[in-house]
Amino acid sequence: MDHKIGEALKSGLIGGMLGGAISGLLNYFVCPFPKSLIDNVIGHSIGGFFCGFFAGLIGVLMYVKLHVENKNRSKSE
Repeated sequence: MDHKIGEALKSGLIGGMLGGAISGLLNYFVCPFPKSLIDNVIGHSIGGFFCGFFAGLIGVLMYVKLHVENKNRSKSE
């Protein structure tokens, strides 16, 4: 189980880094609304990181859950 949690965390970190980078770049070039441009970039990068992290984490955990359930079903049949 530790290996599966590690994979979920790694996937979450990769998704978080990509989400933060894309969100920061989009808000830097497309819609810089706050008074300070750097405040907007940092704020949206942090939001993108957490969004991507949790998306990756939940995605992998759901995959693991379904994979384990299918394995258990195969063994019982």
